[in-house]
Amino acid sequence: MARPEKEPKTPLAKRLRDVRRELGDPERAEVAENLGVSVSTLAFYERGESEPTASVLAVYRVKYGINLEWLITGQGSMRVGANVRIENVSLADIRSFLWNICETYYEKLPRRTKPAAFADQCLAMFDYLLTREDVKTEAAAEVIEFGAEQLKRASGRDEP
Repeated sequence: MARPEKEPKTPLAKRLRDVRRELGDPERAEVAENLGVSVSTLAFYERGESEPTASVLAVYRVKYGINLEWLITGQGSMRVGANVRIENVSLADIRSFLWNICETYYEKLPRRTKPAAFADQCLAMFDYLLTREDVKTEAAAEVIEFGAEQLKRASGRDEP
């Protein structure tokens, strides 16, 4: 039987623990693996004994759709897009946008791209699409351009 978890010492630690609860309360080992940290490191974060790096915070956003403003400050909604209301766009339109993003982006990637990296990037582009107030047909192309820019910055090259 696992030991009871200690109460978080900081507001950030509490929010990190709230994220795990929101995810269905998976074992720390599962979340730690997704974040790329050890179980003890995640425990330190969730107890407030240390703070996650920016790269770990970014994984919370990409893998779990967590709003970094909420995670860091406690303001806003926990999930990216939680307050987005789509009135003039159907679910079919959204599915079409997402399909076009994934298909077009896949064509631009090197064939050795790992599926998880492709999925992460597609989710990041979809999250970006959700932040836009003017969702139009050309939005998919703009989102792909956003993804390509992210790849350029991440690789330090001028071209993806």
